[in-house]
Order: sequence, then C-alpha cells, then structure tokens
Amino acid sequence: MSKDRAAPFSRKHIRYWLPVTGGMLLIGALCLALGFCTYDPPPPEPQKIELVIPPPSSFGAPAPAAPTAR
Repeated sequence: MSKDRAAPFSRKHIRYWLPVTGGMLLIGALCLALGFCTYDPPPPEPQKIELVIPPPSSFGAPAPAAPTAR
C-alpha cells in the first residue's frame, strides 16, 4: 500500500496530528510559564555620580594664604 501524501489532515491521519498538535501546544504553554516565572526585569539605568567638594572655609579652619611671588 502506498503512502497517502495528498491528505495529511484526513480522518485517516487524525490519530497522529491531534496528539502532535496538542503536544506542541503543551510544550509552548510550559515554555511561556517558565519564561514568566523566571523573568527578571532589567536593572535600572546607571546614575552619574556628582562630585561635591565643600569649600575649605567649611572645615572650621581659615583657608591657607596663597603663596606670594617674590
């Protein structure tokens, strides 16, 4: 008997494509569930660190005098 290549979705082949289609849908659903359960959101954008140097007078001691040229 030759293979029936013309009608893959016929009643004759229903016993094959229904379980295969159902299995593929089940695997896809499992993959989606695992993806949703294990998803970590991306880290926030890095922020620029601003350097703030207080003026010398805020330390309580007077600022040193600038050297004079001779």
